[in-house]
Amino acid sequence: MQNHLAHSAASSDLAAERARRSTAPRPEVPSSPSAPAARRRRSGVGVLAGAAIGLLLLTGCNLPVEQWVPDFNGDGRIDQSEINHQQAKIAQAVEGQRRAVQAHPFLSCVRAHESGGNYAAQNPRSTASGAYQFLDSTWRNVSARSGHPGYARAAHAPWHVQDAVALWLYNNGGRSAWRGTGC
Repeated sequence: MQNHLAHSAASSDLAAERARRSTAPRPEVPSSPSAPAARRRRSGVGVLAGAAIGLLLLTGCNLPVEQWVPDFNGDGRIDQSEINHQQAKIAQAVEGQRRAVQAHPFLSCVRAHESGGNYAAQNPRSTASGAYQFLDSTWRNVSARSGHPGYARAAHAPWHVQDAVALWLYNNGGRSAWRGTGC
């Protein structure tokens, strides 16, 4: 009986945490790669590295620092400068992936045709929104399947999430979703 009570208490704590997260305001993220430089600078390499590290910790991958940070100077211990160096390398890799998606020929064509590159675009005659003009129902399905749930509409998602979802759809046979674009 005590085990059941402990399990139901843990379940209610988890439900309360999920409810808190779903109502928490989202931090401001640049809406496009062409956002003003001052806004882009705020979300620089350090933030990306911190996000990558935070993601590792939150997902339960509590790897000892020695397993993801090499001993660059060979002194037998990991210090903060080595951690910072590895964080910068991780952030650089993430940024490189984002730039590769931005340069993807098919997705660039779709963005230009569907929204003129406007990640906040809204179709006045349908529920389509975002740079790739995802219908809301399609967005919810594809964003969840691609590992980026949590945004009710494409236009609510940051530019890099919209790009990642569009690339996932393209890579999983979804090119026909944009067959009328001429791309």
